[in-house]
Amino acid sequence: MRWAAIYAESVGLPLQKFSFVQIPHHGSRRNVGPMILTRLLGEIQAEVSASRFSAFVSAPKDDEKHPRRIVLNAFKRRGGHIIATQGVGKVHWGGFPARAGYDVAESLPFYTQVAEYT
Repeated sequence: MRWAAIYAESVGLPLQKFSFVQIPHHGSRRNVGPMILTRLLGEIQAEVSASRFSAFVSAPKDDEKHPRRIVLNAFKRRGGHIIATQGVGKVHWGGFPARAGYDVAESLPFYTQVAEYT
């Protein structure tokens, strides 16, 4: 993600103003950290309930380790409306009206307990 931030800055993209973000590598804790998330998405917000952007995470349906709750919470703390695929196709409409036959995806909650796997 650091290289993405460097590239975005070099071409003049406004960091911290994204409306959609893909959470990398199935939400693994080894692919994001607090410093890069703050650089890309902004500081931790006082209220976790305020959503500034949507963040999708592609993860298998029956994978207990992914997405990691600690990673989801990090995006949520910075204003993310978190959607996990969990084996189901999802579509991001970017502010356009939804098409008939599609349901609104539920945002994942902020987790008060996060399990750490070895």
